[in-house]
Amino acid sequence: MSKIKEQLIGYEQNDWISNDDHVRVDEVTEYLLYAMSVAEMQQAAKQHIQHDLYTMARSDFEKVHYDTIGVHTK
Repeated sequence: MSKIKEQLIGYEQNDWISNDDHVRVDEVTEYLLYAMSVAEMQQAAKQHIQHDLYTMARSDFEKVHYDTIGVHTK
């Protein structure tokens, strides 16, 4: 992948991450998730879901809307 494309999609290779560091990153992630309150976790999930919905194609959103709500808006 080109450096320009990596920067556009927000992917940059970190030079500090070795193969062993992935285990440590997972440990920190699990700890932080465990330490979050339910409200914090719901807020993070809501932001993630909204981001996904706002960035998907309209036709895909229409399908998701129909599959979850069951009402066509057209």
